Amino acid sequence: MARRPNVLFSMCDDQRHDWMGCAGHPFLSTPAMDRLAREGVHFVNAFTAVPLCAPSRASHHTGLYPHANGVFHNQADLFPAVSTWPELLQRAGYRTGFIGKMHYGGRSAPRPGFDRWVSFRGQGSYSDPMLNVDGAEIPHLGYNTDILADYAERFITEQSERPWALCLWYKAPHGPFTPPPRYGERYAAVTLTQPPAFGASTEGKTESLRRRRPMGHESDWSPDKPFVSGKTWDLFCRDYGRTLQAVDDALGRALAAIDRLGLADDTLVVHTSDHGYFHGEFGLADKRWMYDPSIRVPLLLRYPALVANPGRREDGLVLSLDVPATLADLTGIGVPATYQGRSLRPVLVGREGWTRDEVFCEYFEDPPFPQLPTMVCLRTRDRKLIHYLRPGETDEFYDLAADPEERRNVIDAAHYAAHVAALRVRLDAAMRRFAYRQP
Repeated sequence: MARRPNVLFSMCDDQRHDWMGCAGHPFLSTPAMDRLAREGVHFVNAFTAVPLCAPSRASHHTGLYPHANGVFHNQADLFPAVSTWPELLQRAGYRTGFIGKMHYGGRSAPRPGFDRWVSFRGQGSYSDPMLNVDGAEIPHLGYNTDILADYAERFITEQSERPWALCLWYKAPHGPFTPPPRYGERYAAVTLTQPPAFGASTEGKTESLRRRRPMGHESDWSPDKPFVSGKTWDLFCRDYGRTLQAVDDALGRALAAIDRLGLADDTLVVHTSDHGYFHGEFGLADKRWMYDPSIRVPLLLRYPALVANPGRREDGLVLSLDVPATLADLTGIGVPATYQGRSLRPVLVGREGWTRDEVFCEYFEDPPFPQLPTMVCLRTRDRKLIHYLRPGETDEFYDLAADPEERRNVIDAAHYAAHVAALRVRLDAAMRRFAYRQP
């Protein structure tokens, strides 16, 4: 029997899809991420199932939307009957590890399914963090991302005949976007470019966005006033890149450990993010809203034993729920019938015919932030419908081919009426197919 692949699942918090060298970023240096793109497949149109931290992480562990796994918002936990793919892999003989930010459930204690556990409560701290190591709370000195990389290297190099699976899920680059001291001045001289929709009008957006204080940053901000986490937009962008630079270092260290052991051909490596992040589009920071800067994510997969024509950029629609389905498929445990994503194996091997016509995303009101309503979204290659489930809100429809920055809500435009009606039918069908419900 062929050896089952090892798994390294690297995941950021708040990394935009376009903040990687391989995605064409003008100044950010990401040699490790670029290596994965060069030696694997770069999915350039990947989307999260839910643009919020804890729910997305739970979905990545369960293969289920939040409405099906119970983690509706950042304060929720899994339904008791829901299991995770690490639990399935552990039962199948894998040595399993979790290192980093779990978030859902609000506790730092070990979760079922892991032989090694290194985590922290909630958001944790960038500097000198308190980490729960296999059930013991232990203070650490140093920078969070670097410490997680230390533990990851030790896990990867531990001698064992069993295949292993490791989730290396960083706190970074989540606010307050604190870089390590070694990168404190990096990118200080680069010229920053504002996103095309930077500070764009919210005319036509739903009432909650137009009339309430925007979520995630101080009000009345401008490039020379606090944007988010007390930082001006200029400093935020530079520190965001510096914090991501440390993530790339950590990923590079893990890849180097795999190389030293001669395991590269037998290891499936995934790098992604739980969701994207606004950089001032429509005056927004944070995520949560259904516009592309929030729901698009980076997604890189490398598995030399399987991937055909490495270095490909695949532009078909991919959903974050496809990642756990792919892991279950390639590790031999089989994709559970309950999973709501699809294995990417056909794309990895270069087989034609694998297509996804749409992605369905959801967001539930997070109790500390009632400014944002519960919403769902259906996105195709060139259309997007956002439906708000709170009374008094205004639905939104975008022609992405003509308006890729989502500036003009044409939900009521007569010449789009047929397109809107068709997408409403598809949205309703998706909600029925996934047995959507509100908590």
